[in-house]
Amino acid sequence: MFDAPFDRVEASAPFADSDWFHACRQTQTPYVVIRHTEQRADVLWDFVTLPECCDAVIRAHFEALEQAARAIFLRYADAESHLRVKPTLIGFDRLPIEQAEAAADALYALVATYLPGARRTTVTPPPTATRPLPTRPNPQTGQHAQ
Repeated sequence: MFDAPFDRVEASAPFADSDWFHACRQTQTPYVVIRHTEQRADVLWDFVTLPECCDAVIRAHFEALEQAARAIFLRYADAESHLRVKPTLIGFDRLPIEQAEAAADALYALVATYLPGARRTTVTPPPTATRPLPTRPNPQTGQHAQ
């Protein structure tokens, strides 16, 4: 099993159904994706893979979900980042790339609390999800930042 409950895709890749999407739909787990460039990443969650019963729970507790999502966003964002929160989608747009995986983990954990019985099923991602995010040169040290 894979310990990262999200997929990583290049921002230039077409946004289409993926193996990861189908795995999340089959297991009814949160669909979290990191869409990245070399320096920025969007962390996205879409409700479409969750069981129908989650929709009512999320809508009934939307204010708490929004506050928790905002707290996660503020922990990982910078001045260029943007937040989108709806009952059906959460987007942390333009995060620093080195913050994206931690933000995706936290977002998955948040949404998983709305699953029946708060189960946290680990899903095996497609092979593309096992690649690490690209690194970029760190001008201060001459080394690569993660």
